[in-house]
Amino acid sequence: MKRLDKNIKIFLFLIGTLSILSCQKPEYRDRYEENLISDIFATHDGRGRDRLFEARVVDDKIYIDVDYYHPIDSDNEVNLSKLFLRATVPADATVSPSLSELWDLTTPKQLTITSGAGLTKTYTVIANKQGNTDVSNATLKFEDVNGDNQEVSAIIIGSNINFSLVPGTVMNNAKLSYTINRHSSGSVANNGNIDLSSPKPFTVSSVGNASKQYTLQVVEAVKLAKGIRPGSAKIMFAKKLKSDLGISVDNMTGGIAATGRYVVLNTRDQNSIYIDAFTGAKVGEIDLGPVRGSLRNFYTTADDAGNIFVCNLTQNDGNVFNIWKLSSVTSAPQSFISWTTTGAYGRKLSIIGDVNTNAIITVPVVGALSSNFARWRVVNGSLVSQTPEIVTISGYSWSNNNIDVIYTSPTSITSEYFAVGYAGSNPISNSLARVNGATNSVMTTLSQLGTNFISNAVDYITFNNGKFVSYNHVNGQPWGSADQVYLIDVDGGFSGDPSLSPSTTPGLVWAAEKGKYGWVAGNVQNGNGTGDVAMTVSENGYFLYLYFMFTNGYVVGVQFDCVDIQ
Repeated sequence: MKRLDKNIKIFLFLIGTLSILSCQKPEYRDRYEENLISDIFATHDGRGRDRLFEARVVDDKIYIDVDYYHPIDSDNEVNLSKLFLRATVPADATVSPSLSELWDLTTPKQLTITSGAGLTKTYTVIANKQGNTDVSNATLKFEDVNGDNQEVSAIIIGSNINFSLVPGTVMNNAKLSYTINRHSSGSVANNGNIDLSSPKPFTVSSVGNASKQYTLQVVEAVKLAKGIRPGSAKIMFAKKLKSDLGISVDNMTGGIAATGRYVVLNTRDQNSIYIDAFTGAKVGEIDLGPVRGSLRNFYTTADDAGNIFVCNLTQNDGNVFNIWKLSSVTSAPQSFISWTTTGAYGRKLSIIGDVNTNAIITVPVVGALSSNFARWRVVNGSLVSQTPEIVTISGYSWSNNNIDVIYTSPTSITSEYFAVGYAGSNPISNSLARVNGATNSVMTTLSQLGTNFISNAVDYITFNNGKFVSYNHVNGQPWGSADQVYLIDVDGGFSGDPSLSPSTTPGLVWAAEKGKYGWVAGNVQNGNGTGDVAMTVSENGYFLYLYFMFTNGYVVGVQFDCVDIQ
C-alpha cells in the first residue's frame, strides 16, 4: 500500500509540471531586416558551384562579367541563356526568382531579395559577355650600341606595359612581341618594329566589342634596396647537351665556366664548346691543345672577371696538379698552378674574385673520406704560392669524389665559406654547410637532401646588396627523380629543406623543376653523378644569371632581376 501511494505522487507531480510548461508562451526571435547581397557570381550549366564569372554590385545593378569563350583560349562560346547565379544573402532572406534554376541573361533580369521581416530589395542583373583583352607578356628585342642582340621582358602593371632599361641604353632595330588571347588582336603588329623613344598607345580588341587601352613605354630601371625581385625568375634557355649542342660523348661533360658573355662547357678529352650566355646557342669551340685529355681537361670554372680555368685529376693524371688559365675563349691555355702532391685533387675547382686582382681558390681532396681542401690566394694580381694551404673543416666530411667549396670573400681567408658534399648515409651528407672561416667549423646547415642522390656543386655571389648561394642535387641512378638546383638568399633564412614542396627553407628564391633537366633528357644514365652550377652578375648590376648543367642532360640559364616595379 505504501508503494502505491508513492507512485501516485510521482504521477501527479509529472502532470502538474506538464501543465505549467503548457501554459508558457514560446519565445520568437526577431526577424532580420537585412536584404542586401554580400557576394554573387555566375557559372554555366554543368559546372556546379565553380566560380567562373565574377560580378560587380553597383547600387541596384549587378554586372556579371562573362567570358565570351570558356575556357578563354577555347572555341566554346558561353551560352548566356544557361547560367546559374550563386549569391550570399542574409540567413532568413528569400530570393526570387530561384537561384536553383538556370537563368537566361541574354537580356537584363530582375532579382529580388526579401528579408525575414518582409523588406524587399530588387536588383537588375546584367550580363556583359566579352572576349579576353589581357596581355599576358610582352618582349622588346633590340640591338645595343655594340650590335649585340638584347631582350627585355615587360613588367605589366594595370594598363602600363613597362620595359625597364638602365639609363643611356641604345636601342636599334627595336621589335615588339606580345602574347594575347587567340581570339584577340593588337593595334601594333606582333614582332613588328616599334619606336619607344616616347610612350605609345596599344589597344587590344576582342570579340563582343571588347577592347582595352594600354601604354607601351620604356621606364628607367630603379633597383630594390636589396636582393632579387620576387617572381623575376626567367628561364632564358634550356639546351640538351647532345641533340641541341652536338656533344656526342656521354658521361664526360662535367663542368661549366660562366664568363659573362659566354658559358663554357668542358667535356673531357674534347675541345670545350662555348655558348651564348643569353640564348644558349652554340658559338664556337676552345682549342685546348696539349691540355686536352680524358684526365687532363677534367674540370673547368671561371673567376669573377671571366677568366677561364681548366684542371687535371690527380693521381689519375700523375702526381702534379695543374690549373691552366685562359683569358678568353679565343686564347690558349697558360700554366697558372703546378703543384706536386700525393693527394687526389681536381674533381671540383672554385674561385671567388678576380685572379688579376684578388682571389681565393679552393680544390677539395677527393677519393676517400675527407674533410680537407687545398686553398691558394691571389693578392694584388700575384699568386702567393704554388703550394696551397691545407684546410680542415670541423664537423663536415665527404666521400665518393663529391664535394665543392666556395669562399664568400676574395680577400679574407677568415670569411665564411660554403661546402656541399656527399658521404652516404652520414647525417651531414647532401646538406649545404655554412662554415666559419676563422674557426673552420660548421655554423649551420640546410637539411639533408635525399641520399639516394648526390650534391656536389656550389657557387656563391653577391647581388644588389644581397648574398646568394646555389647548389645542386644530382640523380646518378637509373631510377628516381632529383636533378634540381636551388638558389638561396643567405640572409633570407638559412634552414630547412629546399627540395620539399612547399619548401621549408625561408631563403629559397628559386628551385629547378625536379627531374626535368637531368639525364632523362638524353636517355643515358648519368652514371658519374656529375653536374655543375655557376652564377654571374650583369655589368649594370640589374641582373643575376644562374647557370646549371647535368651530365647527359641539359645546360640551363636563368635570369633574375632587382628592378623595383612599384
